[in-house]
Amino acid sequence: MRVTAMVAGVAMVLAACGGAKTDAAKPDSTTAAAPAATGATHVINMVMEGTAYRFVPAEIAIKVGDKVVFKGVSGAAHNIVFWKDSVPAGADGLLTAAMPDGTAPLSSKMVTDGDSTVVSFAGMPVGDYKMYCLPHLAMGMKGKITVAQ
Repeated sequence: MRVTAMVAGVAMVLAACGGAKTDAAKPDSTTAAAPAATGATHVINMVMEGTAYRFVPAEIAIKVGDKVVFKGVSGAAHNIVFWKDSVPAGADGLLTAAMPDGTAPLSSKMVTDGDSTVVSFAGMPVGDYKMYCLPHLAMGMKGKITVAQ
């Protein structure tokens, strides 16, 4: 009886540690790999000037297929987060996939001074993509990328 209980307990632990796959593990449109950028490369610096944190430039216009390099220039670590309700319809899953080093949906990794992260706009719908830096949102660090054909 004791051995049966131990075997059952071990089986439960193994199953909980990944023995069984669920539908959550299946790739879908939100987890598929993003297409590679084939267009121009644009740079947005993330800076602190005095007590102001900002994206430089704060607004840019690019084309579908371009990529944007976000560079940490000064200040505490920054990230890029896109507002789900402020991107074109159908873009949220593609955008999350376009940030493979992201820490959450529509969010990049933290970028320190001298580091960078890249967001590909290959295959993205045209429209405005409003973004912010989560640690510095209260200080007004917001921006917008307008994607056109």
